[in-house]
Amino acid sequence: MPGSLRPYQNDLRKYAKTGDIFRTSKDMIRHREMDLQRTERYKAWITFFRRNPMALIETYFGIHLHPFQILMIWVLQRSNLAYIVAARAASKTWIIAVWALTLAVLYPGIKIVVCAKTIKQGGILLSEKLTALRDTYPNVAREIKQIVMNSNDQIALFHCGSSIKVVPSTDSARGKNLNWQYI
Repeated sequence: MPGSLRPYQNDLRKYAKTGDIFRTSKDMIRHREMDLQRTERYKAWITFFRRNPMALIETYFGIHLHPFQILMIWVLQRSNLAYIVAARAASKTWIIAVWALTLAVLYPGIKIVVCAKTIKQGGILLSEKLTALRDTYPNVAREIKQIVMNSNDQIALFHCGSSIKVVPSTDSARGKNLNWQYI
């Protein structure tokens, strides 16, 4: 019969009183303290990215923006009504796709509605632009849960609960529950 209640010795007990700093057990931060520190860091980063969405687009998503695109994002961020006049091939639809993606990531549970003359025309935002972003940038692919493209429904769902939906620009379609609308 063993002499002590614990006849075994694991590494923690064996090296408890040694002077070797590489073998002694490490003092750990309590789980509650770590959660509070992590929560504060999350709050700080979320606040920073909500105030500077261009930083999120460039650092987290890895999407390089040209100066005129940064200006367009700034206009979309600052005003409730943004009216942007630009020539063909000026990346208007792409910027709207990037901005909708940024809003969907920064504000979990947001419902974004894209109105277009036809569903097919508005579907370009999801079928071409958002799909290309997802295929090119791994962090964008990490955020997007699913893109549904069929004749009845065109919607992008995100892991955080946000969604981007395409509807035709009719009187009945614009009355949906939404947080952000693009026409």
